[in-house]
Amino acid sequence: MERNKILLFFILLFTLISTILGLFTITSKSNKQSKIQTQKIMKEGVGAVLIRIEGEIHSGKSTYSSTGADTVLSKIREVSEKPDIKGILLEINSPGGTVAASQEIFEELLSLRKEKKIVVSMKDLAASGGYYIASAADYIYAEPGTITGSIGVITMSPDLTGLMEKMNVRMNVYKAGKYKDILSMFREATSEEEGIINDLLSDTYKRFLSDISRGRNLALNKVEKAAEGKIYSGERAIKMQLVDAIGGRKEALEKLSELCGQEGQLQLFEEEESPFDRMLHLFNNKLTGITNHLPMHSEIYKSPVLLVLPSALRF
Repeated sequence: MERNKILLFFILLFTLISTILGLFTITSKSNKQSKIQTQKIMKEGVGAVLIRIEGEIHSGKSTYSSTGADTVLSKIREVSEKPDIKGILLEINSPGGTVAASQEIFEELLSLRKEKKIVVSMKDLAASGGYYIASAADYIYAEPGTITGSIGVITMSPDLTGLMEKMNVRMNVYKAGKYKDILSMFREATSEEEGIINDLLSDTYKRFLSDISRGRNLALNKVEKAAEGKIYSGERAIKMQLVDAIGGRKEALEKLSELCGQEGQLQLFEEEESPFDRMLHLFNNKLTGITNHLPMHSEIYKSPVLLVLPSALRF
């Protein structure tokens, strides 16, 4: 009986290993085939590329639940090198993210706009950093129920001093540099430190407003009126001149084709993801303990905000 259990265990183990190896092989072949087909299509016809901005925006590579600036920048630069690709349809469904990542994507799109056309289709949410990126486009569509705007900047740090007092716990900090532990959760901020943080937020906010004004060709005073962290429906955003029209992917592609001077509708080249890719990615995340590339306080990413986080400021 014991011998049968051992034999059964080894059979199951062998089956599991074979299945995993098989999935890797199939995925690898699928990816290679997909890349060959995409390259062939792009060489044969004129078209536009769909790029998605989904979830939280951050530096580094994209995950299945967030958008990494490096991944998006790579796609934009690839589009700029292909003469048959006339423009980008940018679909945005994001609450925002970190400042530098949003700024980097915005600048790259604004640069590309000199050569190609860019049209945005907003989904459920295109707020803060999501709107920052959208403002670099030639034309913006939103659904009536899209939530957008939230033009503002925030940073936060929990204050555990009361809890530490209650638990009779102290934190010893050794630092070289008077402000190295600024935004520490283990002590109250000084008035001088609050001034430093306010200056940082003010500079970033002014740049945010200025960039939207530049991207939308909108007077700065009109951007200021629409800003201050206010959020809008798609219909209200049109009145505030943050969005151009109501519509979805269909309308956005029609507008992009028109702006590109195309007779009829442009082909839309969309990156397809294999179900095996998704499963293996999630499996890898479970094994490595990686859920995303975002810094601490991940729960605040659920709000539509552009963030300056302590980890984003650390050198």
